[in-house]
Amino acid sequence: MQFELQNLTTTLTGQKVEINQSIENYEFKNCEVWLNGDGIEISKCLFENSLVFAAEINNAVFNRVIFQNFNQYERTALSINDSQAIVVRNSMFVGNYIGLVIHFSSIEIVGNRFEGNNGHNALVIGEGSSAVVKGNYFYGSFPHAILIMNREEAPEAKVIISDNIIDQTGEDAIDFEDYRNAAPSIVSNNLITNSGWAAVIVEYNSWQSNITVENNWIENTGIDWKLPTHNLQPERFQPGWGHGILVEDSNRVRIINNRILSVTENGIEIRNSREVEITGNGIDCNQAGIGVYRYNEYSLYREFSPLSEENAGDSQVIADNNVIYSAQRDYAVDESCQLTLVE
Repeated sequence: MQFELQNLTTTLTGQKVEINQSIENYEFKNCEVWLNGDGIEISKCLFENSLVFAAEINNAVFNRVIFQNFNQYERTALSINDSQAIVVRNSMFVGNYIGLVIHFSSIEIVGNRFEGNNGHNALVIGEGSSAVVKGNYFYGSFPHAILIMNREEAPEAKVIISDNIIDQTGEDAIDFEDYRNAAPSIVSNNLITNSGWAAVIVEYNSWQSNITVENNWIENTGIDWKLPTHNLQPERFQPGWGHGILVEDSNRVRIINNRILSVTENGIEIRNSREVEITGNGIDCNQAGIGVYRYNEYSLYREFSPLSEENAGDSQVIADNNVIYSAQRDYAVDESCQLTLVE
């Protein structure tokens, strides 16, 4: 969805604004905006280089809203904390450092356009949050289009990511990091193309992650990403792994009925992960169709979420009815790891 807003009737510039009732046709320029109260609907509004923050509210709706050009380092155009039953639909997030972040909240994100949010992710689903992310378009995100975390192991956290188009992502398009002890979550029926690194990754101590990745079309990973990053982003694109789907330092992941095509490295790579099921996928890649490996030594010493020694080990994978169209070899398995092929 791409649109322009006409007939904006009220313009506020350079102000701190509190919204406690529904509004329509407002324009905010260089403002700091706080939502205060339940049942508020923000409709047909433009937020230009403006921070919008909601905390401890319920039943808020953002409908046909544009959040654009919020140019502050590590700041987010729309931040939602400790709030429930939030809906963001038919809206646009364009040219922000970070588009949308939620923490300890529940939200539906439906039918939106995320374009050029290239500072530190287009969408972040943070601690203890449940989200439905459906029918959105993501383009030109850096480093990720969608980053999902549950480090504090909130068992009610549940994420459904379905029917989205994700194109031209600097690193991994969908990245589950430290996604621990969550309710069953699903990544399904997405079209994911032109990722600088992998299309989908589950990593960084995502134990008891309970994630199913199914029925996705994945094409062109490990590309030489040439789109610009945000002018305040100190890091630039660096080539990384080019796998279709990567699961590392995690368990309870199911990879089912995906089409994984034109992948520069392994179609599916599993590293130091257990209780992984790979079923009914079609793979076209440059290296191994399915790679199964032990832990990386550097994972024990990485600065972010280091792997504990008791969790460092070998992978255990069950694979059934996968078709490897083209690869240097169908399977690559470390000697200490276990790949069980079901016939």
